[in-house]
Amino acid sequence: MAEKMRLNRFLACCGLGSRRKVEKFIEAGDVRVNGEPVTLACKVDPENDLVTYRGEPVVQSGVLYYVMLNKPKGYITSVGDPLGRPTIVDLIHDKYWKAGVFPVGRLDKDTEGLLLLTNDGFLAQALMHPSSECKKKYIVSLDRSLEEEDKAKIEKGLRLREFKTGPCSIEYISEQKHSVYMTISEGKKRQIRVSFKKFDYKVKRLIRISLGPLVLGNLHRGMFRDLRPIEIKKLKKYFDKDK
Repeated sequence: MAEKMRLNRFLACCGLGSRRKVEKFIEAGDVRVNGEPVTLACKVDPENDLVTYRGEPVVQSGVLYYVMLNKPKGYITSVGDPLGRPTIVDLIHDKYWKAGVFPVGRLDKDTEGLLLLTNDGFLAQALMHPSSECKKKYIVSLDRSLEEEDKAKIEKGLRLREFKTGPCSIEYISEQKHSVYMTISEGKKRQIRVSFKKFDYKVKRLIRISLGPLVLGNLHRGMFRDLRPIEIKKLKKYFDKDK
């Protein structure tokens, strides 16, 4: 058995932030050890205890991984599904999961495209925090032409039953106006689909093609790759306002 270490130190070593910052996660109940709630006094065995943060495993690793996946339609953005549906675990090599890699944000089952996975907890939290205003660009295919009036209303921001959306940008792709680029700085659940549904449009296909400075490019559906050093550098600089 490995020597036990304080939980706050373990979480900090895993990249979730400073010891003071991770202590707030513990106090908020976001951290569990072997499925049980814990206190600041908790110590863990890094080799044998299962530590989770908001349901995702936290693993101490000497290597930080940054992985881009082109998620196909029909896959759940989760490390497991009680209903037995396909998950992104089926698409990524085991070495990444063993190193504690987890998805940064989510794409719903029917949405395709760029998904970032990493075991760099600090970077993941920075990108997911609302203050980062991380821009996400999608290709949206609709069942009919998007009217200019509806486009302007969606771009301005909507007050929906589920939530309120902020401003976004929409560009037409096709002359028929059935397909558009849509760029948002939020990540509310099914935000794009719900926004178009308000005006009686059905989203036939939704593909995320960029996340912050990352671009999906020609990565084939269902395939993944490690980020290039220049991409990692751009990603870290993206949310670091001091650089």
